[in-house]
Amino acid sequence: MRYRRIATALLMAVLLVGVMAVPGTAVAQTANDADAEFVSMMIPHHHQALVMSEMAPTRTTNTTLLALASRIDVEQELEIDTMRRWQAWNGLEVTNAQQAYEQMLQNPVMLERMGMATSAELAELSAASGTAFDVLYLKLMIPHHEGALDVLLNVMINGSDFIIQQMAGDMYITQYTQILQMQEMLADIT
Repeated sequence: MRYRRIATALLMAVLLVGVMAVPGTAVAQTANDADAEFVSMMIPHHHQALVMSEMAPTRTTNTTLLALASRIDVEQELEIDTMRRWQAWNGLEVTNAQQAYEQMLQNPVMLERMGMATSAELAELSAASGTAFDVLYLKLMIPHHEGALDVLLNVMINGSDFIIQQMAGDMYITQYTQILQMQEMLADIT
């Protein structure tokens, strides 16, 4: 329920920003530090979701989980590409997803802040199969998505770039919805 109220408020905020950011209005469409930081942090965060989701086809036969993992893989790969293009378009250093991800894995505070799995948890996931994989995947991906919601909320409040605002709003709704789906899936298999 808490997330539903937040999602509704954020959707309204995104729509308001979208209306106000029409060319010729008083709202600037230029990027600020919050936008740049969001993108540089979200790229390695998304990369971990790819790492986890790409394990699924060889470790489970659960068709619902396979469909979810495939969707996460496709969506977040496209979002990484979009964010990297946004960096280039704005004259920023383009984040190497793999390198930034490996650096983030060395920062336990950042992993916890963003709901990311540790190297040990990823090794455990990689070694699991069947229902054990399904349960652990969901138990890791739910906080992973919840960590993204916090980062998305921050850029929606503090960012100024119209493209990032739209992207963050879309990501928020998608990840919130997937959290609800994963909670239901986890309840069904445990």
